[in-house]
Amino acid sequence: MATATRVEELAVLFSDLREKSLKSGENVDNIRTEFLRQVGTGRAQSSCFNKKSLKWFVIVVLPVVLAFAGYYFDVIELLHVREEPCLLNVNEIFIEVTRKRTNCTLLCEGLTEIPRVSGLSKQDFAANYAYTGRPVVVVDGAKNWSAIDRFNFTFFKELFDKNKDAYRVNEEECQFFPYRTDFFSLEQAMNMSKERSEWKAEPWYFGWSNCDPVIRQELRTHYQLPYFLPKQSETSEQDWIFMGGPGPGAQIHIDSVDRPSWQAQLSGQKIWTLIPPPECEHVCTPKLATTMNKGEVIIVDTNQWYHSTKVLPGELSITIGAEYD
Repeated sequence: MATATRVEELAVLFSDLREKSLKSGENVDNIRTEFLRQVGTGRAQSSCFNKKSLKWFVIVVLPVVLAFAGYYFDVIELLHVREEPCLLNVNEIFIEVTRKRTNCTLLCEGLTEIPRVSGLSKQDFAANYAYTGRPVVVVDGAKNWSAIDRFNFTFFKELFDKNKDAYRVNEEECQFFPYRTDFFSLEQAMNMSKERSEWKAEPWYFGWSNCDPVIRQELRTHYQLPYFLPKQSETSEQDWIFMGGPGPGAQIHIDSVDRPSWQAQLSGQKIWTLIPPPECEHVCTPKLATTMNKGEVIIVDTNQWYHSTKVLPGELSITIGAEYD
């Protein structure tokens, strides 16, 4: 069974478990509060648990998780035990346990498809989408951006190759998302063979968040803050870039970042699939999907929506995005 299918089934099982717990008188918020009290908010959002937190996790959480997740996941795949000071990687299970509960009415009541709009005013965006969690695709969101014509694999490779220190900065301070590739760093990905970079060998899809200021300055000469964001809005210091050819992109997951975000499709086509959080299943449409085309921008709060992507045949898919406030 594919990993994406397993994760989706796990989300369903979490929902069933939640409902059974509520019906039996358990309080999910109390479970979350106790979890946060034990491990601390900072550690809950970090990349791993230390030994002090592990004892509580093993006694309270692990038996419940393994009771239904063990059947669907290889235990090694679920726990990712490593020879490091940190013993367990945080994954979707812990994000689900610790995330803030969603206001389902704002998020998705009456929403049967992801709206596709153009000429979106700052006022309409602020009132209907900016902080409600409701997704929207702005079809003219990246108009007049030179990034649409300039960004490709060669552009990024040359940009990083002439700023060699940027590889180190990104590896130490930012994130690399290998997804279903064998790459373990951005530098390795950028130095793949020419044949593979041209999609003539093993397929690939990866992403990264950029922390290098020199790279950031160059990237932002080719795109601007989306026109519909309020003037007082600020984008984060990090740009997210995702790139790859036809096939699965990011498997279904939910994020733990600071703010909602936008992503612009600069090349190729990519399908976004959104699944509401378990507590909103009685309000939301079970699944929403939309195809992103070149020049379109999607606004989505990835802290509230489970989401996955799939690249369609054709041009290499390149997207760039950032958080906003």
